[in-house]
Order: sequence, then C-alpha cells, then structure tokens
Amino acid sequence: MRLIYAFLAVRMLRLARFDLARSERLYHDGDEAFERSRDRVRQAEALADRADLPSLASML
Repeated sequence: MRLIYAFLAVRMLRLARFDLARSERLYHDGDEAFERSRDRVRQAEALADRADLPSLASML
C-alpha cells in the first residue's frame, strides 16, 4: 500500500511542478504581449501624429 501512495505522491509532485512551470510561462508570455501592445500603441500614436490625426487618448 505504501508503494501505491509513494507512486501517487511522486506523480502528483511532477504534475504540480509541470503546472507551476506552465503558469510561469503564461505569466511571462502575458508580460511580453502587454509590452508588444504598448509598443504598437506608441507606433500608432506616432503615425497618427504624423498624419495630424487626433490622438487615441482624445478619442476615448
């Protein structure tokens, strides 16, 4: 019976580590996506400024 519990414990630890690694990857990817979005907004603002369009902030 202890062998079964030991096997289950090891399996659950591996799954927990996998979940933590996946969570950290998603967190990191989310930060990168946010930064890309901010860069795109900056680029759009610069292009709008060159075209003499109102800024995005004034349209909201």
